[in-house]
Amino acid sequence: MTGSARPNGQAIFAMLLLVLTTVYASQIFSLGMPFAKGVEPGASFLPIVLSAIMYVGALRIFWVELRKGREDGEGAAQSDHVPAVSIIGPLALIIATGFFAYGLDRVGYFVAAGAYTFIVALYFNYEASGRPVHAVLLSAITAAVITVFGWLFFVRLFELSLPVWSL
Repeated sequence: MTGSARPNGQAIFAMLLLVLTTVYASQIFSLGMPFAKGVEPGASFLPIVLSAIMYVGALRIFWVELRKGREDGEGAAQSDHVPAVSIIGPLALIIATGFFAYGLDRVGYFVAAGAYTFIVALYFNYEASGRPVHAVLLSAITAAVITVFGWLFFVRLFELSLPVWSL
């Protein structure tokens, strides 16, 4: 192959993550100090941790993708069970995340987080196994465990108030 190498989709995705994380992290300064009252974390603690994780992950993806050359015959990601997995996967996660953010205040933490984790787990479980019933059962268990753990983490450990669905 001659000419300059064009960044692949993973490198472009990593650049997008870096930009979005920077926008997200720019709001941290308005939240105050992470440990303003001694040892208890403040409102900016979790966003700082999440931003750091996102930066490390995105920079790693970017670094790896720019260092490796496209080998002959290497194509887009493929799956035996999900057609166009490289498009459907990210699109499904973006849509699910949007619905989670939209629904959190409207239907509460348990419904929004449960549905979100179920959808994400369902996608990955079905893509890996190709067995719909197995994927649904495993995703339901995964969603229940993650949703309850998330609630315990925020409400019990940090004593935060999560939105609930009030009829």
